[in-house]
Amino acid sequence: MKSKSKKKPKKQKFSSVKSLLKADREKEIEQYGKQVSMRPSKVHKSKKDYDRKKNKVQERDLD
Repeated sequence: MKSKSKKKPKKQKFSSVKSLLKADREKEIEQYGKQVSMRPSKVHKSKKDYDRKKNKVQERDLD
């Protein structure tokens, strides 16, 4: 006899939380013309890190 596998119950979506987030996002876009809170911030790079792109620019300037 084959045993029947039980299906996993679907996870409930938090529609109230999603609707609040969407409302906040739309309000922010209306005020500032763009999404401010989700703006990517620039990550600080260590000076010790090897940067091939920066090295190419320096070589070009020397030529």
